[in-house]
Amino acid sequence: MDTKTKNELIKNTLQDLTLEYLGEDATEFLCSPDELDDYDTHQIFDELHDNGFFNVDIIYYAKAMDYLREKDCSLSESLELATEMGFTFEHLNSEALASLHASRHREDDFWQFVAPELDKIINN
Repeated sequence: MDTKTKNELIKNTLQDLTLEYLGEDATEFLCSPDELDDYDTHQIFDELHDNGFFNVDIIYYAKAMDYLREKDCSLSESLELATEMGFTFEHLNSEALASLHASRHREDDFWQFVAPELDKIINN
């Protein structure tokens, strides 16, 4: 497969899968989406991470509480993430906990649904 075709396939796969599984087009967060043929999956993840693709902001108390009630009702995962990231209890609230949890969930979904398909293309 030539470089241009491979790059197009990586870009289209990334775009399609992130829209489907993560609800947003990851290619909009890449500095050079037309030069992906030199990247591996970890480099793509790192660039997306550095450019804020995985940052999810859940604002408003009610929305945050609904999210936590559905995804982490014990708050154990959210509090663990907050501790890992150096948050102190006086800076924690439902919006911060929900946003941290949703951001980590988005990263996990990338590795579960997107990365394996990108690896197939990149390693072909």
